[in-house]
Amino acid sequence: MNTQMMNTPGYYYAASYWLAAFIIVCIYRDKHKGMKELCRGALVFLFLEVFMHLTDGVRKSLFIPSMLVIVCILLWYIKKSCSFSMMQTGYFGGKILINAEFAASFCWQIYYNYAYNIPDHFLGIFRWGTFVLVYGAVFTAEYFLERYLKKDVEELQITKRELAVVCLIVVSVFCVSNMSYLNQNWLFSSFLAKDIFIIRTLADLCGTVLLYACHIQMKEVQIRFEMDMLQNIMQMQYANYQLSKESIDMVNQKYHDLKHQIALLKAEADAVQSKGYLDQIEREVKIYEAQNKTGNKVLDIVLTSKSSSCQGAGIEFKSVAEGSLLDFMDDMDISALFGNLLDNAIEAAQKLPDQERRLIRLYVVREKQFLRICVENYCEENIQFKNGMPVTTKNDKRIHGYGMKSIQSAVKKYNGSVVAGLKDHWFEVKILIPLKE
Repeated sequence: MNTQMMNTPGYYYAASYWLAAFIIVCIYRDKHKGMKELCRGALVFLFLEVFMHLTDGVRKSLFIPSMLVIVCILLWYIKKSCSFSMMQTGYFGGKILINAEFAASFCWQIYYNYAYNIPDHFLGIFRWGTFVLVYGAVFTAEYFLERYLKKDVEELQITKRELAVVCLIVVSVFCVSNMSYLNQNWLFSSFLAKDIFIIRTLADLCGTVLLYACHIQMKEVQIRFEMDMLQNIMQMQYANYQLSKESIDMVNQKYHDLKHQIALLKAEADAVQSKGYLDQIEREVKIYEAQNKTGNKVLDIVLTSKSSSCQGAGIEFKSVAEGSLLDFMDDMDISALFGNLLDNAIEAAQKLPDQERRLIRLYVVREKQFLRICVENYCEENIQFKNGMPVTTKNDKRIHGYGMKSIQSAVKKYNGSVVAGLKDHWFEVKILIPLKE
């Protein structure tokens, strides 16, 4: 029994690697994969169990190659299941490795520490009992911790520097943890099996704590960065609204002056032809007077400004808006919400080579007890979606995609919901906000 208990069984590690990876997949997976994902997970579990069983007796001589194979399988599994970037795959792969090493080492240390006091005919029950209890406790804690860390951050962005720090932690912890198993003569090792297990467990525990501390730090930095970006976007949209308001106020003043001048000229005009020209000018000016009178001054300014942008870009813009429904919203929220919605639609429409397909439609209407806002634009791009929202196609995701996040933030403030979709080449953003009686 002594010889067998010196080495942690391969199936301990196989189950631990798979459980650590499976938790990450459950939390971050692409939800639409379904049965395909279950089959992939089962295949990975079966491979790990068979591979660890076959290499169980030769792991010292083939330890490094065996671990490289396991790491590659784990990285492939989470990359295919979660659509991570390479940076994210490397980061979560490192966490999986150290978390799994800790769980297996801790579980086997408990068994090794108390097995000598257990009668032989109860050893099997004791082993499987500790296996279920320890793995259940460790991986349940990991699951809820990962759920908490994902909260408030839709997608954790990893820089090269952050990945380098994580890799350094993983390699250092893995070396300290496993070199005592491979070589009893090195600095952090011992000739006593119990001491070796303690060193391994403590090293893996410290590595787990360090990695989660890094995750918390990265999350806090990203949240602060996103809050600053969203605030800047709101302030920028509000500043644009104020500039547009000043310009439109000036135009309105000139319009009223022009209207009176036209009336005076018509009264004094003798020629029928001259009077006809003046009538035409008056009709064209009245068309401007009737534009974008929705019942909400902020929305009027935004729509007038964006209509001008659409006209300059050759985009047909149509709107049906009951602006009075927005009276419960702050001016800054209105300018940010509709400014970002229409800026995104205008940017997409400008990419269309066929000018006849440059179409944007806006609806702001009441639907039972809800305010319904819908923006539609013709789109020929193949847009990818995640959790009902489009994924930015721009390279640097750290500084792009905040227009949609600003929209979500404004809608969430009023307990609303927002979802985007693409159907028959029409990209739609639909917003529902409950209206108070």
